Amino acid sequence: MKLPVRVLAVGGLAAVLVSTVGLSTADASTTDSTVTITATRTAGPGARAAADVITCKITAHNPHYSHHAHAKNRDIVNVTADITCTKKVAGISIQVALYKNNTLYKKSAVKRNAGKNYISQNAARRCVKKQHYTGVAVGTVNFPPGYTPSSKSGRSQSKTVYIAACTKK
Repeated sequence: MKLPVRVLAVGGLAAVLVSTVGLSTADASTTDSTVTITATRTAGPGARAAADVITCKITAHNPHYSHHAHAKNRDIVNVTADITCTKKVAGISIQVALYKNNTLYKKSAVKRNAGKNYISQNAARRCVKKQHYTGVAVGTVNFPPGYTPSSKSGRSQSKTVYIAACTKK
């Protein structure tokens, strides 16, 4: 019974990620890199009227020439992304994509956590000098029972970064 939900979640993340292929450079450089999603649980009868809120932030970090590039994986450009929530949630999933000159260059697998408040993922591929790179992260948070909405997705995009040379700084 859980399998159709997982397939739907993966398909939904992939559809959101793939829909970003047509970005212009202007769009990519002006989009904020952090997106906030929230869910609220209202106090029950007889309790105080204050709402209980879970806030999650999806952040796509700027692509960079990997600081590990001097090691065995030479000449790699990398983008990382994460989702951080103020409380543990029922489930989190994230997928990251690296774009080179507004064309999908690498897409990560979907990564999932359950019962945690944090998840991270990356996408990395061979660095090509004198190119513009952008990172995109899409994620879904499944909030604990009693929260509204029960699930919410978001998309975060990094700044577009020009990498002039694939060398260690």
